[in-house]
Amino acid sequence: MKHGPERTCIGCRGVFPKDEVVRIVAGSDGTVVLDYREKLPGRAVYVCPKRACIEGAMSKEALSRSLKLRIKSPSASEFTAMLVSAINGKVRALIFMSAKSGKLAAGYSAVQDALEKGRIEMLIWAQDLSDGTREKLQQAGAASLRQATMLSRDDMGEMLGRELVGVIALLDRGLANAVWNEAGRLNSLINNGE
Repeated sequence: MKHGPERTCIGCRGVFPKDEVVRIVAGSDGTVVLDYREKLPGRAVYVCPKRACIEGAMSKEALSRSLKLRIKSPSASEFTAMLVSAINGKVRALIFMSAKSGKLAAGYSAVQDALEKGRIEMLIWAQDLSDGTREKLQQAGAASLRQATMLSRDDMGEMLGRELVGVIALLDRGLANAVWNEAGRLNSLINNGE
C-alpha cells in the first residue's frame, strides 16, 4: 500500500497525512499567510484545523522557531477566521463547479426528483432553512445520505444565480467527497475538534 506525504502539526506535534493539515508560510513582510491551496513558495509549517492546535501554533515562539524567521503572528481567533473564510471559499468553488458541470440539483423540487432517482451523493442544507423542508426530504429518504449544513439561503442562491436556495444536492461522488472533507474541517473548527 502506497503512503502519501506526512506533515507535523506545530500545535500538537502530531504527524498527519499532508491533506489533513493546513499549510502556513511567511509573507515577504513577516506576516503569517494561510496557504490553503498549497501553491505559495517558501518554507512552510503545518497546523491541524482544530482550535487547540491553532492556539498552540499561533504563539510567536512556535511560528518563529518553526519558520526560522521573526513573524508577526495573528491571534488564534484571527487565524481561525482566515481558515473559515478559506474553507467557505473552497466549498463555494466546488458548488460552482458542480453547477457548471450539471452535477448539482438546487431547490426542494430538484433535490426531491434527484432523491427519487437515487442520484444524490451529498446534501447541503442552508443554515437558515426551515425545519419543515428538511423533515420532508429526510422522510423521503435523505436521512441515509451524507449531509452538511453551511452557508445561508442567500449565499446559495447568489452562487447559483437565483434568489434563495435552501438545499443543494451534489450528484458527483468526487465533488461530494471534496465538499465532505471541507465540511469536516469546518466542523472541527466550530466544535473544537470534537
